[in-house]
Amino acid sequence: MRNILTIYRREVAAYFNSPIAYIFMILFIFILSFLFFVFFPFFSQTNPDLRNFFFWFPWVLSIFIPAVTMRLWSEERRSGTIELLLTWPLQAWEVVVGKYLAGLFVIAISLILTLVVPMSLSSSVSSLDWGVVFTSYLGALLISSVYIALGSWASTLTNNQIVSLLIAIAFSLVMVGIGYPPVVKFLNALPGLGNFIGWFGTDSHFREFSKGLINPVGLIYGFSLTVFFLVLNNLFVEGRKF
Repeated sequence: MRNILTIYRREVAAYFNSPIAYIFMILFIFILSFLFFVFFPFFSQTNPDLRNFFFWFPWVLSIFIPAVTMRLWSEERRSGTIELLLTWPLQAWEVVVGKYLAGLFVIAISLILTLVVPMSLSSSVSSLDWGVVFTSYLGALLISSVYIALGSWASTLTNNQIVSLLIAIAFSLVMVGIGYPPVVKFLNALPGLGNFIGWFGTDSHFREFSKGLINPVGLIYGFSLTVFFLVLNNLFVEGRKF
């Protein structure tokens, strides 16, 4: 645990000692607010609610999280510090978990900052259910965990951060898209195919949480995929012998 915390503190410092974390947080809040207030005009709705605000979470996170994770391993490979890092008395999996937790911390802070939107609108939305707000943020954190683990793995594939970014965005968007209702409906042209593939999509599980439901299956889904990509990350770190 001490080694994981050492890596975690190192990575968090790297984020906040540079503009990366601050730029991400500002853009993340701005884009979500823009989509909510402008794309689907909140104040022009007859019965305004926060459904359209939470609707965008899986999509925006699938694009923004790769921007946070793209440097986790790519930068280490490009600068050559990976060789020094792996000569420390550390297990590869400890480095993997430490980097993952640092990325999760940045995203968690970003999500917390977006609470300013529902808090500022609490007086305008008479039917605001804080229980639904809580489960929606829990669902957002859950799918963020999957995207972070996926993005960290994508970062092991190349020493080019932009390539890492594009790979992670592509995979993340596919994961959102396959659970999106119109896509599921289209794939159900072959009976059951859409429902089966859609189960692996982050959007379908997030929508359960955004309705105020804490589905154990959704929790298992998020945990399982996170572990899967972290294991894959560890295998690539050990197998490629940077």
